[in-house]
Amino acid sequence: MTGRAVFVLFVLSAMAFASPGFSQEQQTEPASPVEVALEGGSAASSEDAPTLRSPPSEGSPAVEAPAAPAPLTPQAEALRKALLALPAGADDEERNERAALLSFYETRRYAPLWFAASGVPTPKAGSLAAEIARAADYGLDPRDFAVPAGLDERAQTAATRVGDQKPEAIASDEIDISRALLKYGRFARGGRIANPSEHLSSYLDRRPQLLKPEAILDGVAATEEPDAYLRGLHPQHVQFERLRQKYLALRDKKKSAEAKRILANMEQWRWMPADLGDLYVWNNIPEFTQRVVKNGEVVRKERIVAGQLDKQTPVFTRTLKKITFKPTWIVPESIKVREILPSLQRGGGMMQEWQLELRDKDGRTVDWRRINWYRTDIRIFNVVQPNGAKSVMGKVKFSFPSQHTVFMHDAYPPDKWMFNKARRTYSHGCMRVQNPIGLAEILLKEDKGFEAAQVRDAVRTGGNDNEFDIERRIPIHMTYFTALVGDDGKLHTFPDVYGHERRITLALEGKWSQISRGKDHLAPVELQMVSEQRRSRYAEDDSADAPPRVWRNNASFRGGFLDSLFGRW
Repeated sequence: MTGRAVFVLFVLSAMAFASPGFSQEQQTEPASPVEVALEGGSAASSEDAPTLRSPPSEGSPAVEAPAAPAPLTPQAEALRKALLALPAGADDEERNERAALLSFYETRRYAPLWFAASGVPTPKAGSLAAEIARAADYGLDPRDFAVPAGLDERAQTAATRVGDQKPEAIASDEIDISRALLKYGRFARGGRIANPSEHLSSYLDRRPQLLKPEAILDGVAATEEPDAYLRGLHPQHVQFERLRQKYLALRDKKKSAEAKRILANMEQWRWMPADLGDLYVWNNIPEFTQRVVKNGEVVRKERIVAGQLDKQTPVFTRTLKKITFKPTWIVPESIKVREILPSLQRGGGMMQEWQLELRDKDGRTVDWRRINWYRTDIRIFNVVQPNGAKSVMGKVKFSFPSQHTVFMHDAYPPDKWMFNKARRTYSHGCMRVQNPIGLAEILLKEDKGFEAAQVRDAVRTGGNDNEFDIERRIPIHMTYFTALVGDDGKLHTFPDVYGHERRITLALEGKWSQISRGKDHLAPVELQMVSEQRRSRYAEDDSADAPPRVWRNNASFRGGFLDSLFGRW
């Protein structure tokens, strides 16, 4: 450094010390371009320059940078690569399972769960494989689960062949076992038919009660008894186990009609909620029977009427929300379009016969006689039936809202004969209850502590639409079990009135192309206007609800025709 340069540095330093507010900490600013040049370096911006910090005070621990993670073992690296190479999956379930596997093993630093570091299968692997091999005991097919063969033999002989297997082979077997576990867990919870309402029938509003794949992996990893864990994935309902025992007794007749029926019903139990409720109402459609169950015991049992073959009662579970005495009936869209509108175009006989009213969307009554029903969309109106002598809802209605718009309710008095029939498919989809007042007494006692006399007084002296909100959780289970095992141990079977059992059986056998889904009852109702030119067809009877000409003089049919439209709702 030249003498001139030293002099410049001295002057600059003196100026800095003379500046007010100078402190030692302020010297942390980066060197100026002049200083850099004097040292033979290059200029740098203040953003690029390192910041000098005061040394830690005495007694303060020094902050150390986190240690770099240890490199993966060859086995872990092989497993990581194999997981990343897994295909994305053909559906949501497979994609979710792939993501769960990646996350699960990443958390474990890709340490195998089913193999020791030496490549020997662990006892957990053998226990899991043995239980999967017994899948047929639960109505599943062991061939659906690709568990590597000979795990027990490999465990017994591995001691003399430690290190023989390549990491890639162990990684492949590790993934196969975990994927078999997840698939078993999915099938045990009903996942063989992923979406019954889409794949079988819109009336089957059920979904498999699947567990998250992450929960299954974590659950098995945390237990020393994976076989018991797998058994616990199946439904724990009493009826499922009873049916399973009946199925085991048919081990040599698994292709028989009885065995297939039992399997179809076991599959439906996989779709049921794990917790049916401490108190619930169970309507079994093929049996045409209602049960009230409290703490696992049936406290009430009676007959019901279900939907017609083309107006089926849907299969689903919802929670009871209201009990209404002397309810008003709001006619559903499908009945308005398909049955009320044709009657209005013929003169409105149904409106008069069943004391129906037409109301706008604000609730105002409209004179239906002053409307040209050949040019008017009936869907802009509500058709209602105030409670009265001809009320199709009877004296009480039980509401558990759903997209299906069905209820449990009383029977129109002239239709009480329906309960004496063995096959009771007469309604538009709702469940007629033989003794709805008795049902209301039980439920209101449980929910509000009402005595039977209070319920009867509400029916006798209360006004129309006398509603009681239900605060207690009371599930309403609409089921389609064609086989149940009684307390006597006998198998009781019921007719497959809607064909759901056949659909489920075909699906379990993989015969998807043979399944007839039928109509989508939730599809929007399309309005098919009748042209005015067709009015001449009804010229003879333009003021009454005339049945087709061939039955015009058949009085018994005439009553049945009207009942089929309204009295059987």
